[in-house]
Amino acid sequence: MQEFSHSIYLDAAIDEVYKYAAAASGIIKWFIGECDYFDKDGNIIDKARPAVKGNKFRWKWLAKDLEIYGEVLESKENDTFGFTFGSNFNVTINLSISSGRTRLDLLQKYNKNSVKNDFAHINCCVCWVFFLTNLKSVIEHGVDLRETVSEDEALVNR
Repeated sequence: MQEFSHSIYLDAAIDEVYKYAAAASGIIKWFIGECDYFDKDGNIIDKARPAVKGNKFRWKWLAKDLEIYGEVLESKENDTFGFTFGSNFNVTINLSISSGRTRLDLLQKYNKNSVKNDFAHINCCVCWVFFLTNLKSVIEHGVDLRETVSEDEALVNR
């Protein structure tokens, strides 16, 4: 298994969904606890502005001592947002309109020359299901399903 994909429909405008995926102010509402995107000179970009290809990032998980650094690989406003995910994976989010709703397709695959790690691959596959469900909950109902009180690392919603 080299890749997996997940898809969801969202009752929101495509430009709103794009900002949830590509802007620091959006991604912290459903996926990451802290996010900074950096321009080519290392300056933090405005959190409301979607990141663009070549921007670097720092993501820190919510209520976890976990932080990663990466790069935006692809950005086409209201269409595609791609990024490195750890040292082994690349993730691409594609957006489209279908029957008046925004369809989000997420594809994660191993990057070139990465060391295959079946546990990490399966863990990401499972975790993306939760986080995409959380995105739908946040966008459509204003409810963040992530656990913020308990420090139990066994919980799937942390």
